[in-house]
Amino acid sequence: MADLNIISYNVKGFNAPSKRCQIFSFLKKRLTSVLFLQETHFRFNRYPDLSRSSFPVWYHCGSSSSASRGVSIGFSKRVPFQYSLHTQDPEGRFLLLKGTINNRIYTFINIYAPNVDQVSWFRNLITLIQPLLEGLVVLGGDFN
Repeated sequence: MADLNIISYNVKGFNAPSKRCQIFSFLKKRLTSVLFLQETHFRFNRYPDLSRSSFPVWYHCGSSSSASRGVSIGFSKRVPFQYSLHTQDPEGRFLLLKGTINNRIYTFINIYAPNVDQVSWFRNLITLIQPLLEGLVVLGGDFN
């Protein structure tokens, strides 16, 4: 595997099967390797099964207090991602995954930033994640 083709997409809700079908069809045509989804509207610990033959591996972060947030990261079957660590926001605003792909360390961070008080939110986020960053850092999301 030479290149990672990464797509970041604010789906504005990902609970409808018809919307999921449209997006997965779009991704397949673009040979997507890693997918960052924002605003999935998934509740904490209530995630639909997004596994497909082309995207079998998923990690989610939902909100415990609101269904208007949520982020997910999906890996294509062509990406041999070996998970080692994750951290997430209890409000469904970010998900950090660390692992290896072909013995190279990656840190993937997917963000769905708030519309208000962004400066302090990003300061807090950087303070939290900075000690966890290692290897190639891939940052994506909706920064509002």
